[in-house]
Amino acid sequence: MSDQVLQQLQGLVSEAIEERRGLVVYSRLQPVEIDRMARRVERDTIEKVRGMLPDTSQDQRLMGLRNRLQKMQDELDQLEGLIDIRDHSRQMQGDEIVWQAFEDIAWMLGIE
Repeated sequence: MSDQVLQQLQGLVSEAIEERRGLVVYSRLQPVEIDRMARRVERDTIEKVRGMLPDTSQDQRLMGLRNRLQKMQDELDQLEGLIDIRDHSRQMQGDEIVWQAFEDIAWMLGIE
């Protein structure tokens, strides 16, 4: 079961990476817009990964993915709790947290 879930997750994340790479085809877009679209792909994929993970598993790989997602959520919650930060800075930091989590998940799944 866990090998099947891992294969599905690998396929999902690989497709998201290809979609993210494909955004540069839209060369008419400003880099900021491309970046915004890439973060949306990452956020959507992370939510799909979260939904595909079983609630409980003895598989260390799946538990590691769940832990990484929880760490991302904790970091986002902590960022949301900060009061002395500009909205733009909050958004940029949130994007960084999501990007790093996405990259970590891809690495954990063996995707380069």
